[in-house]
Amino acid sequence: MTDAIVIKGRGAYPGIAEGEALLCMDSVPGWGVAFDTRTGAIDEPGNSLYGQSVKGKVLILNGSRGSTAFATQFHRIRVAGVGPIALVIPRIDSRTGVVCVVSRVPAVTDLESDIFSVVQNGDWLRVDGDAGSILIARKPS
Repeated sequence: MTDAIVIKGRGAYPGIAEGEALLCMDSVPGWGVAFDTRTGAIDEPGNSLYGQSVKGKVLILNGSRGSTAFATQFHRIRVAGVGPIALVIPRIDSRTGVVCVVSRVPAVTDLESDIFSVVQNGDWLRVDGDAGSILIARKPS
């Protein structure tokens, strides 16, 4: 990896995964249907990632939104096999904490740096839920 950057945080779910970053600035709703369970695509009209799939991505989620059923959305896509391979959540709350557990993928939270100012969609990330760190490799320009 060239131009690698490391962001420290706290592991929220153990394991290590590598993949492309997908930044979700608007989060997803905790009500209704947030994802298409056939494709993993965000199914909320008006969401900046509407129609884009989280399947196989490192999802960088800017917090939670909506009801306590928020984690149910992530459980549905995990069971369907179209969920993200890792999660990065800058600041954990009760809803995103449950998402880390039900998703069963490596997760890092409570970051020491603003990941949204460093990472772009498509950057390659190595999420280490054991060590609580994220290794970022910028995609070539």
